[in-house]
Amino acid sequence: MSKSKAKKTTEEKTVKKNDIAKGKTAKKRGEEKKQEQAVAKKSEKKVEKGTKETAKEEKKKNKEIKKLQKKIKKKKKKPIFRGHFGKRSIRRKSRAKWDKWRVPRGADFKLKKEDGKAPSTGYRTSKALRYLHPSGYREVLIHNAKELEMLAGRANVAARIASTVGRKKRGEIIKKADEIGIKILNA
Repeated sequence: MSKSKAKKTTEEKTVKKNDIAKGKTAKKRGEEKKQEQAVAKKSEKKVEKGTKETAKEEKKKNKEIKKLQKKIKKKKKKPIFRGHFGKRSIRRKSRAKWDKWRVPRGADFKLKKEDGKAPSTGYRTSKALRYLHPSGYREVLIHNAKELEMLAGRANVAARIASTVGRKKRGEIIKKADEIGIKILNA
């Protein structure tokens, strides 16, 4: 017989001796075990109900966010608005200096197709999608843990840690966000 089996048998014997000394029979011991199991099942069911409710809430939030993500993807792409300065041949989208709008002034300058379209109010995005991150969350810049705590009650908000925050404080902010349940976009 192995050592573990020997230990179990000795433990069982001591439990039986204690029960006999207290006046408990085998039937009573069996009934007590059943009662303990029933209590454990009830507590598990309560926990499951709580988790089911939170799971339903999370599913609702996820559906809302997915709808927003689809709308963001369908969003109209803005054309390139380029100004009238410099040579036309060097105006490229990759160069940020040339990718700015300037109103064409002067009698000699004519706006051509390669200069891009003129900006107008029709190119503005809808209010529901304005300032949203492509993930569907509203983006908020965070510098410390206190600013993160302010976001705790708000829905559909994601935090972006500022680039000036150091490694130590960044780690603290990430831990705090996990506790609160806020998504960090650049973690």
